[in-house]
Amino acid sequence: MQGDGSGSSRRRLKSGRKLCLCGLEAAITQAWIEKNPGGRFYGCQRFKEKNGCKFFSWFDEENGTLWQKRALIEARDEIREKSRVIAQLNETIAELRSNLEKIQNEEEIVRKFEEFYV
Repeated sequence: MQGDGSGSSRRRLKSGRKLCLCGLEAAITQAWIEKNPGGRFYGCQRFKEKNGCKFFSWFDEENGTLWQKRALIEARDEIREKSRVIAQLNETIAELRSNLEKIQNEEEIVRKFEEFYV
């Protein structure tokens, strides 16, 4: 199941079951934040409810080495930058196509004019 864009993605695992403070099975979520990218933690399923419990516990006691975290952040940033460049290139292509169509239309008008008057 995908996350809601809040920097994490939910994933249920059979192993490592843990109950939160309100008695529900805690969901295992993977963090995608600057401080701990890829780190998994337990959280209450009702966390986002108005009066939901705030249970939190790390699933992974060792959350990866510093170089792994940096590599994940760098890869994420590179993907974001490449996506931005692709979007700009697509805009440029659309503008160039539009300009080409205008030029072709103008050339067609000139050609018809010359045929008619020459």
